[in-house]
Amino acid sequence: DFRVFPRWRALATDRRCTPAAVMPEVKYGLSDIIDLEDLKALPREFMDTFKPSNIRAKGYPFWTWKGDTNAFFALFFDSMATQLSMVSSARAVGFTSEFVYKKFIGGVVISLFFGNVYYALQASKIAMRTGTTPCAQPYGINTPGSIAKIFSVLGPALVAAEAEGLTGEAAMKKAWSVGCAANLVGGLVEFSGAFLAVLVFKLIPYGAMMVPIGGIGLSWLGYGYFVQVMAPPHYHFPVVALIPFIIFWVSFFGGNGRLNMFGPLPAVAVAMVIGIVLCACVDADEYKDRFDPAADFAGEAGLDTPDLTEGFKELKSYGSLVAAIAFTNFIGTYACNIQARIGGDYYSPMESMMVDGFGSMLGALLGSPWGTTVYIGHTTYKQMGATRGYSAACGTLFLILGLAGLYPIIDAILPHDIYVGILPCIGMLIASQCYEVSPSRWWPAVSLGLMITWSDMIGVWGADPDGNPTNGNPIMVMHPAYVWTSMLWTFLFMMLTDKWWLSATVVLLVMTFLTSVGVIHSDEITASYDGDGHLKGAPFNNPATWKIIVSYASAAGFTGIYAVLQKGGYGPPAEEEDFRILQQEKYGTNKKGVTKEVEPPVEATA
Repeated sequence: DFRVFPRWRALATDRRCTPAAVMPEVKYGLSDIIDLEDLKALPREFMDTFKPSNIRAKGYPFWTWKGDTNAFFALFFDSMATQLSMVSSARAVGFTSEFVYKKFIGGVVISLFFGNVYYALQASKIAMRTGTTPCAQPYGINTPGSIAKIFSVLGPALVAAEAEGLTGEAAMKKAWSVGCAANLVGGLVEFSGAFLAVLVFKLIPYGAMMVPIGGIGLSWLGYGYFVQVMAPPHYHFPVVALIPFIIFWVSFFGGNGRLNMFGPLPAVAVAMVIGIVLCACVDADEYKDRFDPAADFAGEAGLDTPDLTEGFKELKSYGSLVAAIAFTNFIGTYACNIQARIGGDYYSPMESMMVDGFGSMLGALLGSPWGTTVYIGHTTYKQMGATRGYSAACGTLFLILGLAGLYPIIDAILPHDIYVGILPCIGMLIASQCYEVSPSRWWPAVSLGLMITWSDMIGVWGADPDGNPTNGNPIMVMHPAYVWTSMLWTFLFMMLTDKWWLSATVVLLVMTFLTSVGVIHSDEITASYDGDGHLKGAPFNNPATWKIIVSYASAAGFTGIYAVLQKGGYGPPAEEEDFRILQQEKYGTNKKGVTKEVEPPVEATA
């Protein structure tokens, strides 16, 4: 900000800044650390959800013809496209279709059934308590987190198992166990996050917390699947993916969630039908031939339990990434819950985060490596006029289709090339939210954080980890635990932008400690160093870990000096706008803090 320079010129004579130039001080009480009212009410929330009178919810419609019908098709096709994309991605890293349908899907549909039905009952409870007509919170696969697990946990675990001499189903079983163990730990972190979310939202800018998932949305979901629109993996003719992609894009972004391209018909369903017709026109034989192997896999379903003991043995190599993904997930659930409050539906944040965590853990125990979460489309479904039926119906239908072994048939009817365009839309939506929740002065910091997350895709898709034999590949410095790294660097540069030197110093000290134990800049959480002062889990041929530690500590010393000078009234003034107060006003769980000034982005607008 060029307005800083006159103040610097004034220092030549006055050498003092105004008292307002110092970073605001905020004191925290117990209520600022945890939502005590929500905690006290938690037992009653769970018990009331299953009261027969609340389940019946007399006077609260189970289904509205226009609202719940449109919301059902939107959520069903959105969630189904995501699930089938995850199946396709699992095949891409080496799992067979038969293994995925037999081992993964049973746990996935159980967790989806649990969450969607629970949130329908939660809406019924609130309707009976308030006399309003709430919309149930939408629930489904955590798309960015699942993509990250596929390419950064399942894929590497499968490669490691094969390197040990395991082949075929034995190698896949071991990697699957690692993925399920990761999902179980992630669900536990989500569940525990119910007690931390209030404090986290008071300490860290929301934009910084969103950056890791936004970066995954921009890279893996966005670019990774957008290129498949122009290079379809099956039909090799872009038109089969491009026309549906245009429909998805307009539905997501071409009217702030209020545009319906095809009148009363759900746009996602229309896009699917158009895509099927295009596939049949481009290559009818290819489309027809999909059904024979699908028929062979049909019925290949059921519930299976992974060997979690074996999975936990290998999990230490992925622990930091798993914890980071789960952290962003419970933050996302909290934010979605607050957005539902902004829309007028008051659900318990702690209850929702615990349900999300329990749903992920339940799925993990029954074979699902993918976590589940509340979606961010509540505002749109409420605008449609949806109540509770759409959510319960989706969960029930997923359960029936999954346990009956019909997913292969659906996958044959809906080729990957058709629905691949949904994922870039979701990715762009999440990435854009990082900017929407941040003031414009922080956008360069947000861009830096999003840029860091690309190191994962580059590392997986072809970066040579050794690189130059002298200096190594610099990309790999940011690749390990990129979720934590991107959030911390974004947080750091937001504080530097605001000249909140003390906060920047604290962030740098945290980064110093996390580097020393392998939470960041390392694939493995460990305190084991080699003779050169390099962590054993850190990338080979990159700067020695001790050098990174010293660099962060030195930077903390530098910003600490400025913090002291600022406290004494010297140096450039701090930004007076306090993001902590603004976030409390926008996202605080107290009703006074919830306003209708924030128009949240929506995920499922079709």
